[in-house]
Amino acid sequence: MANSKKKDKIKDYKASTIIVDIVMLVLGLIFFIGGIAGKSQEIFNTLIRIGGAALILACIFEVINFLRIKDKTVFDWVVLIVGAAIGITGIVLVIKPDILTGALEIIFGLIAITYAVIVIIFAVSTLRASKSQYWWFSLLFGLAALVLGILILAGVFTNILAIFIGVALVVAAIGGLANAFMASQAKKEYKAKSKILDDATFTVGTESTADNKSADKKDDKKTDNKSDKKSDKK
Repeated sequence: MANSKKKDKIKDYKASTIIVDIVMLVLGLIFFIGGIAGKSQEIFNTLIRIGGAALILACIFEVINFLRIKDKTVFDWVVLIVGAAIGITGIVLVIKPDILTGALEIIFGLIAITYAVIVIIFAVSTLRASKSQYWWFSLLFGLAALVLGILILAGVFTNILAIFIGVALVVAAIGGLANAFMASQAKKEYKAKSKILDDATFTVGTESTADNKSADKKDDKKTDNKSDKKSDKK
């Protein structure tokens, strides 16, 4: 029962997680290279402005949606007010990104910790349980990302924050990609084993069917012989 659950976890490991890993890897490299080049503040400001622009777009979408509604309710007006507040926040972030620079330390520290925990749990609970040979590789990278995330949250790397955010994201992404690769290998192994079992079952089933047919033929011959003997006696 437990093995079937582990197999289900392996099968359910979605390809979309690989996209997240790749995005984190690219983002981590941008932070790392930018930090080394002394462009940390520019990177932070750019990310905040992108977030602000996304909020402005969300506000515009809400306004358009509000204008399309013919019979407006109180709820629609509340949504419009919330959307306007989001839009104003986005405008402020685009104009003054420095407001949120300090918060990025907390945001990316939490991202690194959260993803590291996911990598560790999958490596131990699924890959190790399914006897994947190199499950410990993902575990090591997950633990390293976890430690880096905690140190980032603690403010240890304030002066070189971008570099260590980059390192934490890259390390977490490598652990995630390792999980994805080993999950893919495990899937192939399970498929191969399932095919062997299916073939073996088919072979046994075929042989038993053939044996049953031969037994039926023998019984038919015996019945025919008995009927022939009875007719001879008569």
